[in-house]
Amino acid sequence: PDEPDNGLALCALHHKLFDRGALGLSPEHHVLVSSSFRAVGAGRAVSELHGRPLAPRPGAQLPADQHVGWHTSQVFKGQPLAA
Repeated sequence: PDEPDNGLALCALHHKLFDRGALGLSPEHHVLVSSSFRAVGAGRAVSELHGRPLAPRPGAQLPADQHVGWHTSQVFKGQPLAA
C-alpha cells in the first residue's frame, strides 16, 4: 500500500530488482539477494549486498514488518544466498 512505512528509497536498478524478487529484506532489515539471481560482470556488486543492514537516514522510518513479510512471501524469489 501507499503508506510511509512501506517505502524504500532505491535507485532504478535496485528498485527493479526488488520489484522482480531478486532483492528482499530480512525481518532484521538486512538485504537479501535471491539465490536465483545470476550475477555476471557488474552484477556481482549486487550479490555483495547480501546480508548488509539497511542504513536509513536519521529519522527515516524502516519498512513495517507486515510489508517486509508480504514482500518475502509474495515477491521474493527462491531462497536467500548462502552466508
